[in-house]
Amino acid sequence: MQDGAASPQMPSDLVRRCLVARVSGTDFPTVWHTILKGHPLVAGIPRQTITEARSQLEIPLVTGDRLIYDSTRNEYTLQR
Repeated sequence: MQDGAASPQMPSDLVRRCLVARVSGTDFPTVWHTILKGHPLVAGIPRQTITEARSQLEIPLVTGDRLIYDSTRNEYTLQR
């Protein structure tokens, strides 16, 4: 593998990138456009769901997992 060559990412790596962006003050629309939208693991657009009276965005991944953004908590998690 050459230096700088992209290695395959795992869903947990993608969540970690989102968390780093959040800590640096990046909002969800920016995370969507700069990290998620064109990422090879992302299998579709965010879908709004309501869980325990909270609104969330679920982003389907090609692995069958879902990346969850909870706007109330400003938190990214992975659901398998």
